Amino acid sequence: MEKKKLLIRTGYLGLGAIEQLTFDMIVGLKDRFDITLGIENHHNNSLVEKLPSEIKYFYIKTEEFEKKIEEVRNKKKNIFYKIYYNYLLKKEKWVCCDSINEYIKNHGNFDLFVDYDSKAQKYAEKINVKKKVVWQHTSLNKNVERTKKRLDKYDKVVLICDDMKKDFVKHFPELKEKFVRIYNFLDFDRINRMKYDDSGLSEKEKNMLKEKYCVSVARLDYPKDFDTLIEAFKILKEDGIKEKLYIVGEGEQRERLEQKIEELNLKDTVFLVGQKSNPYIWIEKADMFLHSSKREGFAIVLIEAFACEKFVISSDCLVGPREVLESGKNGELFEVGNVEELVRYIKKYYENPELKNQFIENSKIRIKDFEKEKIVKEYGDFFEKIIGEK
Repeated sequence: MEKKKLLIRTGYLGLGAIEQLTFDMIVGLKDRFDITLGIENHHNNSLVEKLPSEIKYFYIKTEEFEKKIEEVRNKKKNIFYKIYYNYLLKKEKWVCCDSINEYIKNHGNFDLFVDYDSKAQKYAEKINVKKKVVWQHTSLNKNVERTKKRLDKYDKVVLICDDMKKDFVKHFPELKEKFVRIYNFLDFDRINRMKYDDSGLSEKEKNMLKEKYCVSVARLDYPKDFDTLIEAFKILKEDGIKEKLYIVGEGEQRERLEQKIEELNLKDTVFLVGQKSNPYIWIEKADMFLHSSKREGFAIVLIEAFACEKFVISSDCLVGPREVLESGKNGELFEVGNVEELVRYIKKYYENPELKNQFIENSKIRIKDFEKEKIVKEYGDFFEKIIGEK
């Protein structure tokens, strides 16, 4: 029987959580579907070389166009370049749309278009594939009306947790039938291998892992609210607690956070260790995993912490952590931005480490809901159902 053809679009195929999900999904479904991957950008694509040979892929934008946008972005303090930059952003959606449709024209029709990182929403209605699906990996933003117009372009909208689905149904009841909840998944076998693998570490990093520390893993951007973590460790240091904080990740807020760490005299306590190809060994060696986001999609990183048998303290943002932690059954939740509450929890479990054990045991049961084989099969069944619908 001839395989159904999927055209899956993503922005990158690198080290990020969504990129790893994209890669694992494709590998898991390659025997069931004829898959082509459209990658929007040429950089940050370290997983491309690991794609199985039967997976076809193409780059949506040209390198020249990407370089032009980057060049103008770096000059946009100048009013002329700011205007030109905005023009290029508007042009970008047509460049992407035309490129995808040209590929379809040259390689035959596809049964389903999958917008896996939801970045094709500006032009999805123009893609020449009859059935379209979008994955929504982040919670609802403030521009509700614009979001509705964009979601209208798809046959189905996949939401990655129950809390997110409830929120979307609340705001868009007329789109209720479009919404489907499918959890993100993790490859626990890979995590179990990597969490003990120190082969990629420098001697300095190996010595860092011998210290007593808490860890947080996320992009260095505003919604992750690392200010709350840093301010908490200022108080902990003043109270004589010598626990360090390692923040694993990279992003646009690095310079500002470095300045804050210096201003608070925390250069010997809080460390921005950068993005790591293997964050799991940093999690596995930690005393606790801390998460401070203002906004999340599902916070899959909390499941990664569970897989490393770590006790978790997380912000109770609108969507994600409460569902993962099952309202405090698998870890502690603190009010978003509440530094004092976070400090109390860290102190409590720093001084009474045995109290963490029951949470860790509970989390071992919770992670079974996110096993790769189970959810990849759910993906495949979902795709076949949509393709078969009239």
